[in-house]
Amino acid sequence: MTGTPTIKVVMYEGIKSSSPYLVLTEIPAPVVQHGDVVVKILASRVVGHFKELVTGNRMFTSIVPMVPGPGGIGLIKSVGPGLVYLEPGQMVFIVPAVHARDHPIAPLAMMQGFTAFGEGGQKLQQVWRHGSWAEETAVPAENVTVIPPTLQQKYKPEQLMTLMSHTGTHGGAGQTVAITGSTGTLSASAVAVALAMGARRVIAASRTRKHLDEYVKMYGPRVVPLVSTGDEDKDMEAFFQAAGEGFVIDLVFDILPPAGSFGVLPYQHIMANNITIKGKFMYHRADPTMLLGIVDAGLLRLDVGEYKTFKLEEINEAID
Repeated sequence: MTGTPTIKVVMYEGIKSSSPYLVLTEIPAPVVQHGDVVVKILASRVVGHFKELVTGNRMFTSIVPMVPGPGGIGLIKSVGPGLVYLEPGQMVFIVPAVHARDHPIAPLAMMQGFTAFGEGGQKLQQVWRHGSWAEETAVPAENVTVIPPTLQQKYKPEQLMTLMSHTGTHGGAGQTVAITGSTGTLSASAVAVALAMGARRVIAASRTRKHLDEYVKMYGPRVVPLVSTGDEDKDMEAFFQAAGEGFVIDLVFDILPPAGSFGVLPYQHIMANNITIKGKFMYHRADPTMLLGIVDAGLLRLDVGEYKTFKLEEINEAID
């Protein structure tokens, strides 16, 4: 349409076996609606397994064409009617888990700019389809959290993007926490967040010793590395030993992919010790605010580790 403002985006049009996976193009700029905000994107991220998704090697249910990009850091450009606290110009952290607003107990959800399961998830995706690999994106108001000025001054937008992993991972004060497959994006975050929240000991398990030793260098002796063997009985005993004499494992954070599930649940042990198993789809509404409080207190650093930045037009290089 002549005269309609446009924005640059990278578009996913379907599975491709090789690069270029996404196409740089322009689409009409998002227009703010009731209950949402339009955000100018400053930084997003490419998750480690995104290449598996766009090449069809991992399940990826989505309506196409779609602008990918789960979550981001940005500046509010415009605010929909009926909102009270959000204002243009505020720097915000965007979480991608969009929940249906019309069911108070068990709302359906989808990941904006990523994937949507089932008919309900795809209904949500029809409204909030496009993600943050764009100059601007529209998101539900409940999916943005204002970043305090103190943290804006301390961290770059790309460093603040590590909040994406940290928001979905919480440990506990004084607890002994075991983390399976701890060298993935979210599980590595779980190590840092559990320590920041006061965990007594974090047992970080992986098949690769090198990365586990790096955790010890970064975080100190509260991290106990455990190299898993694939033998369920030996690995289970190794976890119990790693907890330390007189202590038990209070919490297990397991975010391994389906192909790497850690054994069969020991039901007798679970019942005898009143252990709770809790499934969680990404984030609760208050999680980002609570996490920002931990960062502001200096208990969780966002400048640990390495990252590389890419321009929007370099997205295919970033995926590779």
